[in-house]
Order: sequence, then C-alpha cells, then structure tokens
Amino acid sequence: MLTIATVLLASVLIGAILQRITGLGVGLVAGPVLTALLGPLAGVTMVNGLSIINAVNNAWSVRKRTDWKRFRLLSAALILGSLPAVAVVHYLNGPWLLIFVGVLVLLALGISLIPTERFRIKEESKGPMIFFGTIAGFMSTVAGIAGPSLTVYARLSRWDYKDFVATLHPVLLVANTVSFLLKVILIGGLDFGGAPAWLWIAAVVMIFVGAWFGERINARISTPMAKRIATILAATGATVVLIRGLMGLF
Repeated sequence: MLTIATVLLASVLIGAILQRITGLGVGLVAGPVLTALLGPLAGVTMVNGLSIINAVNNAWSVRKRTDWKRFRLLSAALILGSLPAVAVVHYLNGPWLLIFVGVLVLLALGISLIPTERFRIKEESKGPMIFFGTIAGFMSTVAGIAGPSLTVYARLSRWDYKDFVATLHPVLLVANTVSFLLKVILIGGLDFGGAPAWLWIAAVVMIFVGAWFGERINARISTPMAKRIATILAATGATVVLIRGLMGLF
C-alpha cells in the first residue's frame, strides 16, 4: 500500500506542477497512473475530483486573463460531449475500458503533436470551438483528459498561449465537475477503489503543493520543455494502462 501511495502522490504532485506551467498535467500524468492502480472507473473518477480542486485553485489566480466569451461556448460544448461518454464508461468498465482509456490518451497525445502551421481557423468561428469542446467533454468523462483537444484548437486558432492557459483552467473546472457529477448521478455512488481517506487528503495536499512549486518553476523552465516532460510521462502511463487492459482481457 505504501508503494502505491507513493506512486499515486508523486504523479499528482508532478501533474499539478505541470498544470500550473502548461495548463495540462493532472489528467495526463496522474490519470493513467490512477487508472492503472485503482481501475478505470475509480481512477478516472478520482482524477475528475482532484482536477476540480486543482482547476479552482488555478482559475482564481489567472481570472484577469480569462476569455470569458470563449469559456462560455467551450463549456457548453463540454457538457454536450460528456453525456454520451457516461454510457461508454458504464458499459465498458473493466479490461475494455482500460484499453479504451490507454488508446484514447495515446491518441490525444498524438493529435496534440500534429503540426498545425499549414492549418488555421478563424478566431471568431464558433463551429470549431463547439467541435473541439465536445471532443474534450467526451475525453474528460472517459479518461479524465480534456486538455489535448483544446490545445489543438488553441494552436489552430493561433490563440495566445498565456491567454489560452488562463481560460483553460475554468474550462477544465466545468469539464471535470460535469464528468464527476454525471458519474455519481447516472452510474451511482462514488467508487474510489477502496483507497483510504488519508490517501485522498494527501493527494489534495499535493495539488496545492504542486501549484506552489509550479508557480515558482514557471519563470525558470520553458513551456516546450514542460510539455515534453508531460508528454513522456503521460505516454508511459497510458502504455501501462493499455498493457494492463490487454493482460486482463487475454
């Protein structure tokens, strides 16, 4: 149990640090780890819960740079994408959901790395915002990761990165809150994989510690470097989840 707790808390800490720097982190880094340790439903539900706390903390600190017009439209699309995702989580819970989460995270990482220099969408276009927001809502509910889809949209629309990150935090707050509540209401109950309460309290503490460190590291580390670190960690975790699902299936 001690080893599991150490790995879990370390992943949450690293994710919270990267979240403050790049806008991505807790879902990508801690999501695969929690899914592998606790199971797909419990792991992703816990990621949603921790991400709510993390998003509240980060959203307040960057509220002055938030684009509230885009926030409203993206949030509405997120809710739309979350609804069908609940059915996927309910019916695929088990090895198939582990496989689905692993593939989805790896696919999201691959999409986020696609060069976008040759493509561009108009900043004021609502269609792309709804499209990428819907995908983000689906991925948030299934795998606890809404960020990659929104990152692709930001790159295609040439959204200023600091303004994007500032807006991403309240968007992720909505995404994870909706995903969390839908699972509780439609699937029923809170499944945290039987982990003790002290572990979740410690995980919440790691959220705030990670945000504190991230704020101080932000001025000393380049955003591309932080993104590369998050990508490597997330890809490793997703691969572990995928392998575990395949082993459970066969």
